[in-house]
Amino acid sequence: MTIDDLPPIRRTVDGNYSERPSVYDDAPKLAEEIERTLAPYRQEYDRVVNGWMGDDGTFGYAYPAFLVETYHYVKCSCQLMRAAWTRLDARRAELRRYFEKHIEEERGHEEWVLEDLARLGYDREVVIGSQPLAETIEMIGSQMYIVEYLRPAGLLGYVYVMESRPPNADFLCALRQAYSIPSDAMTFLSRHGEADIVHSQELREILDTLDRVTEGPVAKVSAVLGLAHVNRMLLRLRTGGFVTTYPSPLATYPPLGEDAITGMATH
Repeated sequence: MTIDDLPPIRRTVDGNYSERPSVYDDAPKLAEEIERTLAPYRQEYDRVVNGWMGDDGTFGYAYPAFLVETYHYVKCSCQLMRAAWTRLDARRAELRRYFEKHIEEERGHEEWVLEDLARLGYDREVVIGSQPLAETIEMIGSQMYIVEYLRPAGLLGYVYVMESRPPNADFLCALRQAYSIPSDAMTFLSRHGEADIVHSQELREILDTLDRVTEGPVAKVSAVLGLAHVNRMLLRLRTGGFVTTYPSPLATYPPLGEDAITGMATH
């Protein structure tokens, strides 16, 4: 192969030229691949949320608990990105700049959640000292494993899941009206809905700087774990199981069929 056989150098999200050409320029965008992988988990999310919205008043009852769990995972966002940033090779200048910028953009957002809870009458220090649900711990713990033991760039999958589909103003308005939630107690959701529209496009661009062989698959795993744990957390909240923080006993899950066990043994 000669230099003439290589694809052209691309412009990056910050206006500079990429540090290396990609042989995947003609391949589907990584965000598109992630979305295909996420499809069944997106469907699960829609079933959980739509079913919750259809329940008689349960979302309004559980909204404070939802905010408490939101506080617990949002407070970790900057720490996760900082951990990824410190583990990235210095040659990954563009991705390091992205994390630096996004850390500054996300800094202090957990305060928005605490303010919303305070307006609902919940004590700030009690919320800060509360223990998150097992599903929330698993959500953050799985991403720390990805950063520490797999590929730090893979964390972009989790970031993508959290910011790729922000709630729109009409949806939030419907929630306020249906469950009599004060507008000043929904500032986290409304502010994030506005900011994440811009963040989503930036993420789609920076995802395509990942190595498609070594980092792309990890980003998919990060995205799937992130959304799967979000779904489990929301289902736990929907069913009122937030009184205890422990995970559900295995006895509550149906046993694996013989076909499933055989399939596991062959992988």
